[in-house]
Amino acid sequence: MGLFSRRRATTDAGATIGAFWQWWVAEGADAVAGAIADREPGRIVEALSARVDAVHDGLAWELGPGGQESQHVLVVTAAGDPALRPLARRWRLAAPPADAVWSYADMRQPTADAGAVSLEIEGQHVDLARATAGARVVGAAVDVSVHHPAWADLEPQTRTQTAFLLLDTVLGEAAVETWLGEVSAAELEPLDAVPLTGLRSVVCSLEEQHLDADGEPTWAVLEGTGPTGRPVLAMTQVPLRAATAPHLDTHVAVVVPFTDTTEQGLPGAQSLPRLRSLEDHLTDRVGPSGRLVAHESHDGVRVLHLYVDGTTPAAEQVRAAVSGWDQGRVQVASQLDPAWAAVAHLRA
Repeated sequence: MGLFSRRRATTDAGATIGAFWQWWVAEGADAVAGAIADREPGRIVEALSARVDAVHDGLAWELGPGGQESQHVLVVTAAGDPALRPLARRWRLAAPPADAVWSYADMRQPTADAGAVSLEIEGQHVDLARATAGARVVGAAVDVSVHHPAWADLEPQTRTQTAFLLLDTVLGEAAVETWLGEVSAAELEPLDAVPLTGLRSVVCSLEEQHLDADGEPTWAVLEGTGPTGRPVLAMTQVPLRAATAPHLDTHVAVVVPFTDTTEQGLPGAQSLPRLRSLEDHLTDRVGPSGRLVAHESHDGVRVLHLYVDGTTPAAEQVRAAVSGWDQGRVQVASQLDPAWAAVAHLRA
């Protein structure tokens, strides 16, 4: 079943997430599964839409096959809106455990038989089997140019929106948000075009390079030159994308001065272990409500970049945790940043 999104009044998200799952466990799961079994999914559209809208009117939902895990999957997604991704993830984190009938996701799932998918966009049939793409890997991301013969009859904005829908269908929303860089809709087919489904192997290759055995991001060392002309040394999570932890929507920058510096202004032998100990301490304090995703050192300071769940006291825990630093005054600043824009300059 395709995405459903409505516009209605929004109430407190925390309360309505709880109310959604109470309804789902009490009657919703059985009602929706029954409607699917009877091949009458339309009879539950209003009820399910009303519960999702109550969480937020910008969320969208869809039903699909659950794959090996369950019969069905219920997806509630931000539909590409970075500001709503944290809410969709909190909805999923509050879900009951998956069982033989239902599993849950906060991002659209890839379609196994994507080649058979056909979308109707402004009266045009857009068959995914006719879509091709040019791909160029840039660091830990791939820039994609999508072509389809139907583009000739669609407006530029509609082409781009449809290109993202096709990519979500082939790769799944999580892969699109994590591994794709620039996405464009090309009127002319790229010279090196491949079937759109061929992008799956490109994404698999990036995952093999940049995720560890547990599927967690790896780390990379970056070197550069700062505004003063002196070196900047950074370590960053790869991939450095909000899709890896969408509920961590608040950026916390911790500017830590250190007294033992090299001639280049980087941490010396005495300050380096103290800085590492501070990083471990902050990670322990925020626990599952936050994550250190990068740090950069230059001119006698180290900037720690953490992302925390803004609905928890994690940001204040960070402020309290640095009070004992004895190599200078630590500055802490936090801001809502669901797109992780504050660390965009550190993406490998």
